[in-house]
Amino acid sequence: MDEEIFIFKDKEEFIKSYLEYLKKQLLENLDKLPNRELPFMEPHLRAMYFETYFLMAQGYYNASLVLCGILLENLVKEKLFMDGISDEELESMNFRQAIKKTKDMNILTPDEINFLEIKKDKLRNPYAHYNKMKLSEGIYFPVWKIENTVKKLISLHERVNKGELTEAQARQKLIEGQKPEFMSSKEFRPLSQMAKSEIEKNTAPSVFLEIDKFTREFARKYFKPKGR
Repeated sequence: MDEEIFIFKDKEEFIKSYLEYLKKQLLENLDKLPNRELPFMEPHLRAMYFETYFLMAQGYYNASLVLCGILLENLVKEKLFMDGISDEELESMNFRQAIKKTKDMNILTPDEINFLEIKKDKLRNPYAHYNKMKLSEGIYFPVWKIENTVKKLISLHERVNKGELTEAQARQKLIEGQKPEFMSSKEFRPLSQMAKSEIEKNTAPSVFLEIDKFTREFARKYFKPKGR
C-alpha cells in the first residue's frame, strides 16, 4: 500500500509559512491595484468585487479573472433588475442573453455593450477554459534532465527538514553539474502550465484595472441612490 502523503504535517508551521508567502504576494501586488473605496452598489456586488480584488492581490490570478467575468454579468443583471426584470427571469439568463436584453431595452450605451461583449468573449470563457497547449505554443523554458530524480528529491527534502539546506540551496543542488536545454510544451507538456501562470502574472493586474474602471463608472452612473 502506498504511503500516505499529507499537504502539511504541522499546522502551525504550515500557517506560518503560508502567511510569509501571502505577505510577499500582497507587497508585490497591492501597489498595482486600486486603493480608493467603491461608489455605492448593492452588498452582493461589493462582496463579489472584493473577493475578486483580494484573489488578485494574493496572486490567484486565474480565479480572480474568472470572477471578473462573473462580476460584469452581475452588474448587467442588477441594472436589468432595476429596470423591471424579475429575479426569476434573471436566473434563467446567461451573460450573452443578459447583454442582449439590455440591447433590446436600450438601457445601456453602445460603448458599454461593446465593452461587455468583448470581455464576455475574450475574458470569461478563455480564462475559465484555458487551452494550455495553444497558450504556451512557442514559449521556451530552460529544462534540466536529472537522473534518479525521485531519490535525489527525497534526499534533499530530508536535508531541508533537518536544517542542513534551505529550499533554494536544495534546488541548486538538484541541478548541480547539469546543463539546461530549452523546451516548449510541444516537447514537454507540463511546461504549458508554467507558461499559463507567467502570462497571467504579467497581464492579470492590467485586465483587472479595466474591469475596475468599468465597474466604478457603471456604479456611479446607474446605482447612485436618488437624492445623492
